Amino acid sequence: MLPELSPSFAATREALRALACYAVSPARKARTGRIGLRAFEGGIATPPFEDGARIVVHGDELRSGTGKVARLTTVADAARMLGVNLSPDPGVGHDLPPFAPDADLNIDRDASLALGAWYGFAQGSLDRLGDVVPGGAEVSEAQLWPEHFDLAVTVTLGGGAKVNVGFSPGDTFSGDPYVYVGPYDTSGLDRTDGYWNAPFGAFLGYAELTAATDPEAAALALVVDGLSRLSPG
Repeated sequence: MLPELSPSFAATREALRALACYAVSPARKARTGRIGLRAFEGGIATPPFEDGARIVVHGDELRSGTGKVARLTTVADAARMLGVNLSPDPGVGHDLPPFAPDADLNIDRDASLALGAWYGFAQGSLDRLGDVVPGGAEVSEAQLWPEHFDLAVTVTLGGGAKVNVGFSPGDTFSGDPYVYVGPYDTSGLDRTDGYWNAPFGAFLGYAELTAATDPEAAALALVVDGLSRLSPG
């Protein structure tokens, strides 16, 4: 279910994050005013536009939604293909990757497909979340945010507290992907038993997930435990 990560995974992830921030999400924003992306068929994509088309990144290819397919080379080439005016401030957040539109992305196809598999795993887990959250909780639609490249939802608990639940592909906190539970308010967390093991809340890393007999069950167990701790009563 979860593939072994190659040495080029992190570099490919960051290249695709730059592509999402400076080309793909701005292309969606120009048409809809929204920036969120989705996991899609082993890659990432915009949600469908009004005509049913969507922009798709799969492996080392970019599909424009208008029938054009091209190998990923640079952010500048992708932006031209999508009709995006490049900007170092694309309006998708502030914690952005370096703006280097003419640099070769050097996408490793297998690493890109491993990233797509991670997002597919994440989406499958989040699809089940509504069935296991505490009573009275509400789960938002899953969004793949370009800035941090997490696929995440917001869970609103019965008492009104909000919690980010997401699947990061790796970042400065952890080089490998991980699942996390991040309360909006971390000030009152009881960290004595080790569950809250990160500054932002709790996480379970890729190595632990891949070692589990059922990785999805392991991910959901982390989430349900955290939400239960945070629920009123």
